[in-house]
Amino acid sequence: MRFWVWWVILWQLLHVTLYAVNNEEILARADASVKSASKTELFRAYNDYKNLYLRALMDEDTSLTERTLRGIVASGTRLHIDVSHYRKELARFDQARNRVVVPKSATSSQQGFKPLLHLQKSYWEEDRLILLFDRELQRSDIKYFTILDEKKKNYRYIFDIVAIIHDRISLSHQKIDRISLAQYNLKTIRLVIGHSNALALSYELEGRRLMIATTLSDKDSRTVSQATGSVQNKPSVPMLKQKYTVVIDPGHGGKDAGAVGYKKYREKSVVFRIAGLMRTMLEEVGIKVYLTRTTDEFVSLRDRTKFANDKKADLFVSIHANSVPSQNARLAQGIETYFLSPSRSERAANVAAVENSKEIEDMNFFGKNNFLNFLNREKIVASNKLAIDLQRGMLASVQSKYRDVKDNGVREGPFWVLVGAQMPAVLVEVGFISHYKEAERMVDPAYQKLLAEGMTEGIVRYFKHNP
Repeated sequence: MRFWVWWVILWQLLHVTLYAVNNEEILARADASVKSASKTELFRAYNDYKNLYLRALMDEDTSLTERTLRGIVASGTRLHIDVSHYRKELARFDQARNRVVVPKSATSSQQGFKPLLHLQKSYWEEDRLILLFDRELQRSDIKYFTILDEKKKNYRYIFDIVAIIHDRISLSHQKIDRISLAQYNLKTIRLVIGHSNALALSYELEGRRLMIATTLSDKDSRTVSQATGSVQNKPSVPMLKQKYTVVIDPGHGGKDAGAVGYKKYREKSVVFRIAGLMRTMLEEVGIKVYLTRTTDEFVSLRDRTKFANDKKADLFVSIHANSVPSQNARLAQGIETYFLSPSRSERAANVAAVENSKEIEDMNFFGKNNFLNFLNREKIVASNKLAIDLQRGMLASVQSKYRDVKDNGVREGPFWVLVGAQMPAVLVEVGFISHYKEAERMVDPAYQKLLAEGMTEGIVRYFKHNP
């Protein structure tokens, strides 16, 4: 039976199991149990709330998510369980209620009050940053100025906009050093674009959109071209005769920064740049490449492999950076590659625990392992081969200049970003961003290029041996 048929059957079984009991019935039972003095009843409430929380996330039911979070925090606190993550999630709902809102009575006709703009969305269109608001902008809503320090190579372009941010927004672009967007005061949001070279920057208004165009100087463009592996920097691999499609997944993104390591370097930014380099290099040898995210945006785990399936990709490669707690940060280092399988080592389980999303962590141990055993079984051998080729390619590339890079090998692991992929799929940990030496290397464009070249060579080698 084809894989997708098994997937549909499994999903239907899960759907039936999850929805056999009405949400309100379970919630009522949990609400009653949480009031009990019995520890057994409290545990029952805690488990009911967590199961419903998972269901709410799957259905994107905001109301149910908030109600179950309150139940998890209440029951977990009484049971002395660490619910700090759920408490943080709940705080977002509370903050939303306490945000600055425009008083209904404060209308132009009554008090001369101009309603504030509300920023709804931000995204990139190539080198144009688009800010979308809830109503049409006026020139008077925007104040633009620059702070340029040529001696310190510090160029800042600043937009103050009479508006309110609804949600926390994180922005980045692989060609620009720094971008920040925050609520500057009660009625102003401030966008700051900072770079080490001057930018040719302009903006225009179009209805509800503020469109900011950036053009790098000639000097900066050459630097970016070299860093992204353009035609001048082709990897030394031959063109492929057969047409292949590869989906590269830069891990994390948006509200999910991933690991924050040495000097506050962020995993999501490092892997995004490496993915961009790989895309250019793979396209130069004739491979069609898609990225699961082309900007700093959050993409759920299930949407990443769904994207690869929709593109009918031949391979799926998810790129990440490893991390350990500060007490072990100077010891843990090295490159490793994982393929999907129930974890057979404590190390693999620990790495997977970091990379797996909170949205599925509540499935119990047996449920996870049964799920993993069922899914992707026929692709495990192929994924193992791909992992070996990628690991080998990366090591050969980086060790050509950095002989001390440690080989942590190819491993099996229960990584949920690989679940559901209908093609060979692997997860690559390009190093430990928590390690002082590896972190400094990972943010270096030259080292990023070595990693991308190594993975490109590994993918080409896999296709040659597995046409």
